[in-house]
Amino acid sequence: DAIHERLDIIEEKVIKTVEHLESEVKSLLNIINETTSNIPIAPGTPLIDILDGKYLVGFNLR
Repeated sequence: DAIHERLDIIEEKVIKTVEHLESEVKSLLNIINETTSNIPIAPGTPLIDILDGKYLVGFNLR
């Protein structure tokens, strides 16, 4: 059972790390969104999604 206890500890650390990273990514995306929303764009300029939409699921860009 020592192995299971150790695995439980590792699992908890992994979950906390993932939660922290998710929070950091969300924060960075918010900063990018705020920064880019203040950049004037000439009419007719095509917008480019540098992430190809892969990482913006559930994130609302203006």
